[in-house]
Amino acid sequence: MGKKQFYRSMMVIAMPIALQNLITVGVSMMDTLMLGSLGEAALSASALANQLFFIFTLVIYGTAGGTNVLVAQFWGRKDRESIRRTLAYTYRIVLLFAFIMVALSLFAPRMIMHIFTNDPEVIALGADYLRIVSVSYLFFGIATISGNVLRAVRTVRIGLIASLVSLSVNIVLNWILIFGNLGMPEMGVSGAALATTIARICECITVMVYMKYFEKKIMLKIRDLLHLDRSLRKRFIQNSVPVICNEMLWSLGFSLLTVIIGHMGTAVTAAYSIYNVVSQLSSVMSQGIAAAAAVIVGNTIGAGKQGQLKEVIARLQKAAVGVGLFAFTFVFLSRYSMPFLYDISAESMGYLMDILLIGAFLEGLRPNAFVNMIGILRGGGDAKFVLINDILFLWTICIPLGYLCAFVWNLPVWLTFLVLRFDDVIKLGTSTIRIMQGRWVKDVTREEKTINETEVSI
Repeated sequence: MGKKQFYRSMMVIAMPIALQNLITVGVSMMDTLMLGSLGEAALSASALANQLFFIFTLVIYGTAGGTNVLVAQFWGRKDRESIRRTLAYTYRIVLLFAFIMVALSLFAPRMIMHIFTNDPEVIALGADYLRIVSVSYLFFGIATISGNVLRAVRTVRIGLIASLVSLSVNIVLNWILIFGNLGMPEMGVSGAALATTIARICECITVMVYMKYFEKKIMLKIRDLLHLDRSLRKRFIQNSVPVICNEMLWSLGFSLLTVIIGHMGTAVTAAYSIYNVVSQLSSVMSQGIAAAAAVIVGNTIGAGKQGQLKEVIARLQKAAVGVGLFAFTFVFLSRYSMPFLYDISAESMGYLMDILLIGAFLEGLRPNAFVNMIGILRGGGDAKFVLINDILFLWTICIPLGYLCAFVWNLPVWLTFLVLRFDDVIKLGTSTIRIMQGRWVKDVTREEKTINETEVSI
C-alpha cells in the first residue's frame, strides 16, 4: 500500500473516532462550564462522582479493546461467524459489570464520595449526582461496545452520529435542568446528572437501531448472543481478560491519583477537574490514531501480511509524533483562555496555570505511548505486556511517590502533579523497546505461537 493510500485509510478510521471522542469530551466540558458557574463545590462534586464512571468507562473500553483484537483479525479473514460468537462473550461481561456499578451507585453513593473527598458539601452533591447518573451506565456500556466492535470492521460513522445525538440532547437538557429554564425547576448538579442519563439513553437507541436495521457486515442477531461457543472460550480469555484487567487496574490506580488530588483541597480539585477536560480534548486525536493503529495492525496480521508490519509501524509512529506536537500546542495555548472560560478562585486559577504548563509536555508525549501500547502492541496480540506496563509503573512509582509528594514532603502542586502523571513517559520508552525487539506479534485467531520475530524486527 502506498504512503498516501495508507494515511488516507488510517484517517478514514481515525477521524470519525477522534470526532466521536471530541463530542464525548464536549459533553463533560459542557457540564464543567455550566456547573462551574454554580461554584467550585458543584464542579468538584460532579468531577469526583464521575470517577466511578471513569472506572466503568475504562473497563468497557478494555473489554472492547480485547474483543476488537479478535474481531479485527477475524475480519481480516472475513470470518463473520467467529465475530458473532465473540460478541456473545463480550455483551455478557458488559452487562454484568454494568449491573455491579449501578448497584454501588444507587445504594452506596455517599460511601463512594467519601473515598474521594472529605468536604461535606461536595459529598452531598456528588451522592445526588451518582444516584441519578448510575442508570446511564447500562446504556453507555451497550452503545460503546457495539460502536467499538463496528470500528474493528471499519464501520465508524454510526458512532459519530450517536455521539452527536448525545451531545445535542445533553446541551439542551443541561440548559433546561441545571438552571431551571422553560418552566422546569432549577436542579443544579442533579439536573446535570439527569441530562447526561437521558443523553446516553438516546445514544444507545441510535446505535441499536443501526445494528438492527442497517448493519450489513456482522449482521448480528439476538439468537447469536444466546449461546456461547466453547471452542472460542480459550482465545477470548487469553486475549480479552488481560485487557479487561489492564483497564480495571489502571482505572483504579488513576482514580487513586484523583483521591490524592481530592484530599489536597477543593481549590486543587477544581483546577485538576478543569485540566482533565483540557487533557481529554487534547487526546481525542491520539485515541483516534491508536484505535486506527489497532485495527490496521490486527487486519494486517489476520490477513497473513506480517511482512508489511515494519512499514506500517513506522508510518503509525510518524503520525503519532505529529499528533503529539498538536497536543502540546493545544494544551500550552489553552492557558490563555482559562480566565475567560471558568469563574474560579484566584488560588484555583494559579494551580490550573501550573498544571497546564506541565501537562502540555506530558500530553505532547502521550500520543506516541498510545499508539505503541494500545494500537501496535495490543493490536498485535501482546495484551499481557501492555497490562504489565500499565499497572507496574502506575502502582509502584506514581501512586506511592505522589502520595509522599503531597502529604509527607509537602511539595508544590505542580511537582506532585508531574509525579502522579509520569507513567506515560516511562511506558513510551518500554513500549518502543518492545516493538523493536519484534517478539509481540500473535495471530490470536489461531492456536499458534508467536510469529517468528525476524519477520517483524524493527
